[in-house]
Amino acid sequence: MTRVSGCIELKGLSEKLVQALVKALETEARNPPDPRRGRVEVSSRDGVLRICIEARDPSAARTLINAYLSLAAATLEAVAATGG
Repeated sequence: MTRVSGCIELKGLSEKLVQALVKALETEARNPPDPRRGRVEVSSRDGVLRICIEARDPSAARTLINAYLSLAAATLEAVAATGG
């Protein structure tokens, strides 16, 4: 199998928003629905959110990326809707 790894960085966000994203995404990363597909680490530094994945194959990588970016988008929408 071909393992796939990489990181996505989200920049230009407020520190409050970065922390909300870290909290939401770390919860999912600690309790993945299918840990056999791969693993995800979420971190922040200097206002940059970093989502790193290591997946068992390209299909699993695509699934993880889509899931975490969708969760990040939903979190951004929820924070914006509450005036954050």
